[in-house]
Amino acid sequence: MLQSPHLLSASLALSASSLASRGVEEVEGTNILRVTEHLQSSGLPLLRLALEKGEQSEILIATCLIWCLADVFSGQQGMARWPIHLRGIKALLRGQERFDSGDVALKSAMRHLFMLYRALETLPHVPSIGIIGPAPGENTTVGISTPHTANAQIDGFLGYSEELLDILQQINSKTPADTNVLLGRLNTIISRDVKHPPGVSISSLSSQSGRDFALCNKVFQQATLIQLYRKLYGLSSSSEPISAAIETINGMISNMAQGEPCHTWVAMAMPLFTVGCEAYKEDQKSFILDKIHKLEICIGSLHVKIIEQALKDIWKLREDFQDYEGDLCAGYLLEKLSYNIVLF
Repeated sequence: MLQSPHLLSASLALSASSLASRGVEEVEGTNILRVTEHLQSSGLPLLRLALEKGEQSEILIATCLIWCLADVFSGQQGMARWPIHLRGIKALLRGQERFDSGDVALKSAMRHLFMLYRALETLPHVPSIGIIGPAPGENTTVGISTPHTANAQIDGFLGYSEELLDILQQINSKTPADTNVLLGRLNTIISRDVKHPPGVSISSLSSQSGRDFALCNKVFQQATLIQLYRKLYGLSSSSEPISAAIETINGMISNMAQGEPCHTWVAMAMPLFTVGCEAYKEDQKSFILDKIHKLEICIGSLHVKIIEQALKDIWKLREDFQDYEGDLCAGYLLEKLSYNIVLF
C-alpha cells in the first residue's frame, strides 16, 4: 500500500469516516474532520494524477471503490462527492475492455466495482437528479457492457440477485417497460425461487449464513415489488398488494440475524427504507426504527442517520396531510423530500 499513495489516502479516509460515523471526534487530540478534509485535499489529486497517467490496475480500481464508500459512509449532504466518484467509475467501466486479461485479481476487482456502480446508480433516492445527471451532450444511457451476465444466483457482494437491479432500473427509468410485463417478470422470479432456491456466489457458507442470504434475497424481491406498485401503479400504502408485501418482509427480517457486522444485515438499507416509507401506524414506525437502529449498530455509518431522518420527515408529512389510514401513495410523499438518501 505504501507503493500506492492514492490507495493509502483512500483507505485512511474510509477509516476516518468510519470513526466519525461512530461518534469519534478526536484521536489523540487530532480532529477527525480535519484529517478527513486533509486526506480529501491531498488524496483526490493523487487519484486524479493516476487516472491522467492512464494507470489501470486492481489498485486504481480499489482506490475508486474506497473513495466512493468513504463519501457514502460520511453521510454528507450538499457537496456530497459520491456522485462524482460514480462518474469516475462509469468512465472506468466504459474502458473495461482494456481490462480483459488473465489477471484474476483484476477481474475480481472489476466485478466488485461494477456491482458498486450498479447498486449506487440504482438504489439511492435522489430527488434532484441534476447533481449526477449527464453533462450537456452526454448520452444518458449507461452504455457499459457488463463484465458478466446477470443471473439468478445470489451475489455474495450485494446480498441479493443482481437481476433485481435490472428490474429496479426499469422501474426508475423515465420510460419503463410495459408495467404489467415488468410485474409479471418479477412475480415469475419470485415463484421460480420458491420452487428452485438460488445458490450464493460464495464457495463456503455456514447453514445459518446461507439461510440469511436466502432471506435477504427474498426481502429484496418483496421490496422491489413494493417499489413497482408504488412508482408504476401509484398504489396507496394501505392497498392490499403493498400491505401483503410488507407483512411478508416483516416476517422474514424478524428471522434474520440483526445488527451483526460482516453479515447480510448490512445490505438492508433499501428494504427498510422502502417499508418505512409506507408506514402510517405507530407500531409500524416503531418496528422499522428498531431495525434501522440495528442497521446503524451493524455498519455505524452516518448515512443510516440520514435514512432515519428521512423516514421521520415522511411520517411528519403524512401527519400534516392527516393521512392516518395509509390512503396516500408513498411516492407522493417522497417527492417532497429535498435531499439525497443513499440506500447502499
